[in-house]
Amino acid sequence: MDTWKDAFWLAKMEWKKSWIGIFSLFFILLAVAVMYTVVWNDGDQLPSIFIDIAFLLLFGLVPYMVRSKELQYQKVDGEIWGSPFFMMLNTLPIDKEVLMKSRLVQALFPGLPFQLLFLILFSPMLLESMDILEYIAFMLIWLLFGIASAFTYAASDVGDRITPMMLLVWSIIIYGGVTLVLVWFYVKTDTGIVGLSMEAAKAFPIWSMAVSGVIAVSGYYYCKHYMGKKMKKIDYLK
Repeated sequence: MDTWKDAFWLAKMEWKKSWIGIFSLFFILLAVAVMYTVVWNDGDQLPSIFIDIAFLLLFGLVPYMVRSKELQYQKVDGEIWGSPFFMMLNTLPIDKEVLMKSRLVQALFPGLPFQLLFLILFSPMLLESMDILEYIAFMLIWLLFGIASAFTYAASDVGDRITPMMLLVWSIIIYGGVTLVLVWFYVKTDTGIVGLSMEAAKAFPIWSMAVSGVIAVSGYYYCKHYMGKKMKKIDYLK
């Protein structure tokens, strides 16, 4: 319990440094909300890929890009990439368990509250075609996806040695993979990723919640294990 208490205290330091990003996230959320409303109200004319992009940005990317510069994943020195703030903390006499847990905790804010607010704002439209259990399942699918994404960002903060060729290859794999998935869903389905998650929530609400929960919990333990392994392996001074 003491490690969690210390982890929350350490995470609060970073949340305070990110207040500008939190403020800007409000306007990003507002812009996404307007876009989503337009797409929803005119869904027969606008492709579902716009809804997918809005959700993937809000739940998978934007909340973690608005963190202050020193907290973000970036090139630190030579081939070392990671979070400069984490690397600074790692040189201090802080228990490694506390440091890893603080990474995972701080990654959930500011994204999670804004993601929840986004889903609540549009609950009237969602509840037009879903009952309350299905709506809760749909919410949890995306909230837990956002949490799993946050843990991935937290794990990357510990850093790694990345050559320019590795950076190029991983950029192609990640961005190219996401693009291909979106195009495949857009071509092969009428609903897209968000629409498919709605169908899953309607058809299998309990299973959807259970599977999403397992993915999020597994993501926590995997990322924590990954962080501990990397912290022992990387020589930050080279």
